[in-house]
Amino acid sequence: MVTKILDELERENIVRDICNNMNVSPNDIDDLIQEVYIILLEYNPNKIIDLYEKKQLKFFIVGILRRQYYSNTSPFYKKYKKYYTLVDGNYINNENNDMDDVE
Repeated sequence: MVTKILDELERENIVRDICNNMNVSPNDIDDLIQEVYIILLEYNPNKIIDLYEKKQLKFFIVGILRRQYYSNTSPFYKKYKKYYTLVDGNYINNENNDMDDVE
């Protein structure tokens, strides 16, 4: 049942739409969405189903997105934002100041 719910979220672009409404950087959206789906897949399936049935899942996802994107202790921050800073359309690696091409 949880996979059907997550498939529906993906098919209807729910998480992407929430990211766009939160003004998430286009360079971060795909990675952030993947991180949210990992969290949802690891979460208690009964809780996901309950939230979905009560029509509260979107609010739950907004909370996850906010914590992941804005917290400097989140898995998303540790995997992506900690090491790179967007400067003039390119990412600068904070570890060694190398430029990584971003398209």
